[in-house]
Amino acid sequence: MADAEFPHSAKIPLAAESALPPRPTLPAAPVALQAARPSAGFTALRAHRPSRGDIRTAALTLLAEDDQLNGNQVVQRIAERSQGAWRPSPGAVYPALNQLEKDALIEQIEGGGRRSYRLTEAGRAHVCENREKWDAMWQNVASAADARTQEVDTLCEHVLTAVRHALYDADDERYAEVRGVLLGARRSLYRLLAEQDDAPADE
Repeated sequence: MADAEFPHSAKIPLAAESALPPRPTLPAAPVALQAARPSAGFTALRAHRPSRGDIRTAALTLLAEDDQLNGNQVVQRIAERSQGAWRPSPGAVYPALNQLEKDALIEQIEGGGRRSYRLTEAGRAHVCENREKWDAMWQNVASAADARTQEVDTLCEHVLTAVRHALYDADDERYAEVRGVLLGARRSLYRLLAEQDDAPADE
């Protein structure tokens, strides 16, 4: 009786279900294809996008390199260290410094007409504990300044836009064509990676 009252709950046999044609849909967001593990020297094209928490990290690492810095100097040092790829506003830096002071990781130094900061002992210990992880963050941020990275990153965004337009209200044939183009591009890129891995190392 349950199946009769609720026919939609009946299960479709696997054989019949597999015979159904694929239904093309336009995804709301890009779905990344599963990629092979990159080699140790590989740098992701999508550079790290700094967040509010990264300002805290940047301030702590910069203060570990300088005896003291004020807020404007932190802004300047971040821009210099990231080769201009990251330029946080003073309105984002000063609240981060105030929070670091509340967390007892930095302390104020009065003098010279400007309020400067320096690391506390707890702050220095915190930097030492996270140095390796934070150095990696700086490398990723700096990679955004590379012109080739920016060009390919923009190209990938254009490809994604083209895919979405091509799949809009697409029938099965169009879906298969778009899928074939993407699979072909992926195969070509993996072929390049394989050739790179097989190339003899320079002596």
